[in-house]
Amino acid sequence: MKKHSRKWALLIALLTALLLVLMWITITDVPPTTAQIETVGVRALNTQDKSSITTLSRWAKQGFPIAQRELGLVLSVSPNSYIEAHKWLEKAAAAGDVDAQFEMAEANYKARLGLQQNFVEAWKWYKSAAKQHNSKASFMLARMAKYGEGNPPDLAISVNWLKQSSAEGNAQAMFLLANAYTAGEGVEQDAIKAREWLERSAEGDYPVAIHELSLLLEGSAKITGSDPLLARHLRKEATDERTLRWNKYQ
Repeated sequence: MKKHSRKWALLIALLTALLLVLMWITITDVPPTTAQIETVGVRALNTQDKSSITTLSRWAKQGFPIAQRELGLVLSVSPNSYIEAHKWLEKAAAAGDVDAQFEMAEANYKARLGLQQNFVEAWKWYKSAAKQHNSKASFMLARMAKYGEGNPPDLAISVNWLKQSSAEGNAQAMFLLANAYTAGEGVEQDAIKAREWLERSAEGDYPVAIHELSLLLEGSAKITGSDPLLARHLRKEATDERTLRWNKYQ
């Protein structure tokens, strides 16, 4: 009886161990959600928590682009890990992660992560991000096209990217598009469209647009005798917005 009891006990122990292994495999095979990865990424970035970084690293090595991007952002904090940060951001960008594409563009444009400034690479990654409707990326392409960074200057191409960025809700792009219509730079001069985009930029809380619109309204009030109160209110709002929100557009 004792021998049989030992055999059964051993068999139960083996089956239990096998069950635990299978449960572990099942759990670890469940892919993390985007929310889970980004939650761990935020914790790792804010606290440099080793367990969070280890988890991100495991997911990144398993090929999850969001984890690769988040790991790259965490590693980009320290100059000692710039090479690794660049490696993971580039992997995520190549896999199609739009935020990683924008980060790669910024790194090349602004010479971050130990890289030298490279307008050609910056243009490539900004364009990849812009194709996925990143309004900041299309705005930067407009800037680069205007000033000939990476390609010969081309005002028409610049305006096309401004239009895309504006259509995606970028208030700063709307303001520059208004200026382009006012001056006829890269597009046919059109005072009506210029005013329309200026107003839309102001509605998007872009401080310079609010200020310029207030000056236009104040000037119109002096000529037509209309109520100048709105213009003064807008000017105050512009000053407040410039103080509170300007960094958003830097």
